[in-house]
Amino acid sequence: MLRLLRHSAVLLTLLSLLASNVLLLTSSAFNAAVSTALATTLGVRTASAALSSRLAGSERQLRTLKSTQLRRSASVKGFGRSLTARTKRVAARGIAAIPAESLPYIGAAVVVSSMVYELYEACETLRELDTLYTDLGLAETVPDDAMRSLCNPPPLDELFGNPLTQPDV
Repeated sequence: MLRLLRHSAVLLTLLSLLASNVLLLTSSAFNAAVSTALATTLGVRTASAALSSRLAGSERQLRTLKSTQLRRSASVKGFGRSLTARTKRVAARGIAAIPAESLPYIGAAVVVSSMVYELYEACETLRELDTLYTDLGLAETVPDDAMRSLCNPPPLDELFGNPLTQPDV
């Protein structure tokens, strides 16, 4: 009787080991459960736990990359919309100024005011381009000489005083 009980226990153990091996190889849920149980009770780091932590790290990196890409995309779209609107305004103002530029005396004032407006808009474009570079995380920046010459032009009396020494704009 004892022998029958012992053989039954051995047979039951072998069948349970065989079933657990089959389940470990075929069922990811069972594999994860056994891996978690081993990790918590014995402190053993299993391959499944290592892969799970690696996958979690990859998912975090992916979320970070997606959010960065969304921010960059929004920056580029904003710059594009702003540049389009600015270009339309400058073109419309330039076209509207054509008849006024042909008038005596008033034409000179219109030409100067149109140029000042175009310089202002060009300066705003450079500022937004610099912001775009920053938003994209690029080391590139708008050159300081371009920012200086467009955003802080010399006074008009200097411009008309010696036209041969003007900065390249």
